[in-house]
Amino acid sequence: MVKRWTFAIVLCVGLFCIISVDKIYCQQETERYAWVLNRFTERLEQSLQVEIDQGLYVVEDIKMFLQMGEALPEQEAFEQFVASLLNYYPTVTAVAYADNAYTVCYLYPANSVVPQLDTSLSEANQYPHFTTAAHKAENERITVNKAPIQIQNGVTVFALRAPLFTEEHFRGTVGVSFVVDKLLQEAIAKIDSMLTNNAGNYYVEIRAEEGEAIYSLNQLAPRSSVREFILPVADTRWLVKVGWSTLLQPSPYMRGLIWGIGSSTLILLLIFLNSMFRRQEWLTQAVTAKTKEFQLKNQQLELEILEHEDTERALLTSEHRLAALLAAVPDMLLRVSREGIILDVEAKKPADLYLPREELLNKNLAEALPAQPLLADVYDKFVELSNSMVVGELVTAEYQLIINGIKKDFEARLVVSPKDEIVIIIRNITEKKQNEACERILMQTADKVLEEASIEEILNYVCEQLAAVFEVSLARVILKEANDTIKISAAAGKLAVAAGSTRLNCTATGKLSRLAIRAGAIQVVQCNDKLSCWQEKLLAELQLDKTVIQSEIALPLKLSGNMTGAFYLISTRPYYWDERIVTRLQSFSDQLSIAINAARDRQRRRLLTVGLEAAANAIVITDKDGNMEWINPAFAVLTGYTENESLGQNLMLLSGYQDEGFCQRFWQQLNSSAEAWRGEFAHYRKDGSLYQEVMTITPVRNNCGEIVNFIAIKEDITEQKMAAAAMAKADEVRAQAEKLSSLGTMAAGLSHEINQPLNSIKMIASGMVYAYHNGKERPVEDIMRNIAEISNQADRINNIITHMRSFIRRDESQVTYCHVNEAIEQALKIIGSQLTAHGVRVHKELAEQLPLIYTMPTALEEIAVNLAANAMQAMESAKCQDKQLTIRTWSDKNTVCIKISDNGPGIQADHKTKVFEPFYSTKPGSDNLGLGLSIVHSVVTSCKGTISIVSGENEGAAFLITFPAVREEAN
Repeated sequence: MVKRWTFAIVLCVGLFCIISVDKIYCQQETERYAWVLNRFTERLEQSLQVEIDQGLYVVEDIKMFLQMGEALPEQEAFEQFVASLLNYYPTVTAVAYADNAYTVCYLYPANSVVPQLDTSLSEANQYPHFTTAAHKAENERITVNKAPIQIQNGVTVFALRAPLFTEEHFRGTVGVSFVVDKLLQEAIAKIDSMLTNNAGNYYVEIRAEEGEAIYSLNQLAPRSSVREFILPVADTRWLVKVGWSTLLQPSPYMRGLIWGIGSSTLILLLIFLNSMFRRQEWLTQAVTAKTKEFQLKNQQLELEILEHEDTERALLTSEHRLAALLAAVPDMLLRVSREGIILDVEAKKPADLYLPREELLNKNLAEALPAQPLLADVYDKFVELSNSMVVGELVTAEYQLIINGIKKDFEARLVVSPKDEIVIIIRNITEKKQNEACERILMQTADKVLEEASIEEILNYVCEQLAAVFEVSLARVILKEANDTIKISAAAGKLAVAAGSTRLNCTATGKLSRLAIRAGAIQVVQCNDKLSCWQEKLLAELQLDKTVIQSEIALPLKLSGNMTGAFYLISTRPYYWDERIVTRLQSFSDQLSIAINAARDRQRRRLLTVGLEAAANAIVITDKDGNMEWINPAFAVLTGYTENESLGQNLMLLSGYQDEGFCQRFWQQLNSSAEAWRGEFAHYRKDGSLYQEVMTITPVRNNCGEIVNFIAIKEDITEQKMAAAAMAKADEVRAQAEKLSSLGTMAAGLSHEINQPLNSIKMIASGMVYAYHNGKERPVEDIMRNIAEISNQADRINNIITHMRSFIRRDESQVTYCHVNEAIEQALKIIGSQLTAHGVRVHKELAEQLPLIYTMPTALEEIAVNLAANAMQAMESAKCQDKQLTIRTWSDKNTVCIKISDNGPGIQADHKTKVFEPFYSTKPGSDNLGLGLSIVHSVVTSCKGTISIVSGENEGAAFLITFPAVREEAN
């Protein structure tokens, strides 16, 4: 398969290369032929121009010869001159001279067909080729024929004609004929041989300007490119076209050579590849045969080696197992004699050795161990046990060493080998001790959280323990506050307490900084070359040098992606924070974050519980069905039910609702609406007394958004209701008193309104009595008409009294769609006489076609009467000379506006915010209750309107009242 694909790929690539080379050759040949045609056209243009110029020279020479004497030369002299001249210009076929009558006088050679001797050229139509040129000389311009001239054997010629003038007298015409074919051949002969070796393949066409073709060489091949140029000849120009008569193609021999060489090369390559594949197959077969031969020999050798391997395998297995165990164990191994001489030392980490291995060998333990008080007991114990230990006995001891200034914990295990040597296995347990210390700190922290200790107490304990475990100079915890600031909550270490100084200020706050709090990333400085500002200030206060701060680490405290704060550790040793310590501290910081948040949650819950229990309102927590799960003491005070009596009971049933179906539907509706509910209830206490309350029930959701509990807040409003009822009663009495007080203002108007019908009744009755006493009998119709009039006047009095009764006692059933202007007119009827009596002129600007408003007509009358009465009293007290009261109505969009203004003293700025308050009055006198504007304000607001003061100070009082407009009455 590989062989076939290789042959196919090579064959395709070879054919592609041959086709590409052939295409490139054809393209180059086409470009070369185009270049040859361009160069041939340029050279042909130059050669033709030279030949034409020579013809012009011939004409000039003949003219000069004919003008040499006063008379024309003899025929023989003319022929000799022309013959000698034609030796130099082989393209000239004939020379002629015609006199001023256009009759041919001289002709050479004599056998020329056109024209003949003594032939008159005045008849131009006999010689068509002359019609294209001016055969009558008018100036000295040389002309040429503009149509082809055919002579014997189909030879094409062209003729140049030049007039002869002697002292401005026309003497005759000189004509010279040229063979176009020879002219063109001469021109082509002068072109480079490189361009003319294809002379038989060129196409040349000569065409006079705006005339037919004069001469054409060969036929233009199809799809041949054409080059053109303009050739000036005497008084005209020829258009010369050049192309290929035979479209040249790339050489088939060359293309055959390309394909032959390419095919031969491809075939040779395929043959070579075939031989290579065959050789490969032969080599494969040979290798396979040799391989089988070697395999047979190997099998024989393997059988021989197996016997040796069986004997060595057990030894190697034990050695490998021991080496693997020693490589995997991070402990140090010492082989010591009973006398304490170190026989051998093995350590995975040479840095764990107190001295180099070479210095420890063959030394006594007393000499090898450093002189530290802690190790004296260890050595004494070794000496004591070395003599009494038996084979297989194990003894364990722990001790500490200070290596490179760092205190490390070690555990030594002593065991006696069968060779009566003591093998000591020493393990560095510093990390284990630190891990145990961190776990112990976290356990103590959890206990403090459960004991509800303060966060500052917990963090101070953590900092003190961390400073002791890791031997750092400063352990500090910074917590993030809610207002995007930080607070140093705890600190410990000699940088926090030193030289009798006070503890590091744990209440200092500032803007968030450092990478640990800003980005939640661990920041480690292994060698602190440059101190920060707060570190330099702290060292200056504690009078310490900067060697105390060599390396530091900052770890973020975060839970669920939320930053809680960070804690910092500063060490006096550089490069102290290795990868294991950082990993251990990172895990510790995560656990500490959980503890801090747990402490905060417990404190928050405790604060919430204390707040709920101390709340004055009754608070109840129920399940989703309304069964109580928790109550505060205020609930027991409000309802009389204790906690044991309430828990597990339904809130609504315990409140006095005996209908369980109602209670079930109530809680179902709350679960379905999933919104806070508020309502007023009248419930019974345990002792049967009635109380009123406002209860707000709010749903509590879990993380999935499902309702799991309800919180009900019950506010006792019994006293508020009683106070509100008393206040409403007092307001009603107050308003009635104000209305009654305003009746005194309207008394004159009312008496005037009632006196008019009473006077009419008295006059009618007096007339009837007078007629009766004087014995005058009146018709029954007059008597009935008078009685009817008396009845009408009585009805009028009744209507006035009824209207005043409704004015004093408003009834909500009187609310209807009313017209503002009609109410104002009615109010002016009531108080109009009073205004007139006090000299007040009323100006009315009542707009027509106002929208209706929905209210009580008497309420509008009361508003107008009170404001008019206030204006009248204010202008009376100010003793105004020209008292004016202006009442204006208009509509603005969906609002009906009333403006009542006067020209009295107005309202001061500090009184404008108080005039609508009850019992507030600016009028002198103790009989004024100060309720007029308060009642007006309450009436306007009850009608869903607004009232405001729109006048300035010292401009008279002006009140603007607005009501919502209603275009049409509702059903």
